[in-house]
Amino acid sequence: MEQSDPSMVMGRLRPDLGCDSGLGFGVGASRPAVAVPDGLRVLHVVPTVDQGGAQKLLADLVSHAPPWATHRIIALTGDPPFFEFGAAEIFRLGLRRGEVSFQALSRARAQARAFAPHAVHGWLYHGNLLASLLLPGVPLLWSIHNTSLPRADTAWLTRAIARLSGMASGWVPHRIVYCSADARTLHERELGYAAAPGRVIPNGVDFAAFAFSQAARDRLRASWGLGPAEVAIGSIGRWDPQKDHATVAAALALLPPGPRRWVVAGTGCEAANPDLAALLGRHGLAGRTLALGPRQDMPALLSALDLLVIGSAYGEAMPVVGLEAAANGLPVVATRVGSAPLLVAGPELLAAPRHPADLARAIAAATPRSQAAVTVRERLRPHCDIAATTRTYHRLYRALAGNDRSTELRPRSGDEYNRLAGNDRNRYPAAARAMGPGRSAGAAQTMLTSTPEGLAVKGSGR
Repeated sequence: MEQSDPSMVMGRLRPDLGCDSGLGFGVGASRPAVAVPDGLRVLHVVPTVDQGGAQKLLADLVSHAPPWATHRIIALTGDPPFFEFGAAEIFRLGLRRGEVSFQALSRARAQARAFAPHAVHGWLYHGNLLASLLLPGVPLLWSIHNTSLPRADTAWLTRAIARLSGMASGWVPHRIVYCSADARTLHERELGYAAAPGRVIPNGVDFAAFAFSQAARDRLRASWGLGPAEVAIGSIGRWDPQKDHATVAAALALLPPGPRRWVVAGTGCEAANPDLAALLGRHGLAGRTLALGPRQDMPALLSALDLLVIGSAYGEAMPVVGLEAAANGLPVVATRVGSAPLLVAGPELLAAPRHPADLARAIAAATPRSQAAVTVRERLRPHCDIAATTRTYHRLYRALAGNDRSTELRPRSGDEYNRLAGNDRNRYPAAARAMGPGRSAGAAQTMLTSTPEGLAVKGSGR
């Protein structure tokens, strides 16, 4: 069910939102413990319900929620939902990007008060900001799904909100959840985010739903006119500088001639996009590219591919599409951005960002539909299946709502983490050295921190 509001909201963080949750974070008087009823209500605040990795995770969380949990979503923009959000009611404010409306803030607050949530969960910087302004005294969770914010590539308002949130992070949210250890490290070291409320819960996908399907593969490839010997190389993501389709195109143009097709999918990746058409023309790829635009049939699309290339230039934390590829048993080549090293079967499949020659080398090193990709799937599945992610988040919601630390997942030690997940600094020493201090594949591997039994942030001591 959906409701809409034609205006938008932005505003300032208020000091009276920093009440202590009883979990040891924030300042001010502690709230008395309250019992969590059988019916838990969680309000989510997200910039948009359009296509995106964080939006896909939110859709899966509410769709796989236990029967005792009720979710409602407030979206800042008026974009229609791209994913299925189950029984969650969606209230869209109808905002234009960058618009400010205190009238919309009033309407969002009215929706929040009517829902009377036990916890509020903000998503991404703008969603975190609005979530912080709605219900003083209600436990608040921020979630962050990105790493770097280059000045030349990021809107000034987004950077300003990120910085402001860093200053408020020690007393506004009760918890800050990062989808990867790289995202947490960058925000705490470079943007001043408080360490105490920080937790890492890896993104999750439905591994069963994304299982490889030979029938879907045959059907889609036949519709594309691909023969059995042709290699379909996919790039899935919106047309955006962060996804850096230009570097992927340049890399593919450097490969020796062969029976391969580039399959691009996502918002803006349509043949009618003049910028995409110009890019393909420059690199001689116009006759060898399938531009599919947004797709709802991701399991089938991934089954039809032979290789996924994640060529992001910056900002990625833990790409959901990479996890979906892993669940499908699809090999991944990726740039060394965020926790992408977790998705590849070996260091030879990693490339420097914005480096076409290095990416071409990594693509040439990949073996389509290899057994190594199945090994990646089995390594990630215990940590990144949506069932485990959903359990982790809902235990955190209950802990916040009930003001009870005993129900929150306990962190594992670094040693136990190493035993469970391995350490990419040991597995891929050359890649770790190439990425440098603080950006190593070993650091990325620490995002494998959520299992049904607990949270493990390597060396966190919490």
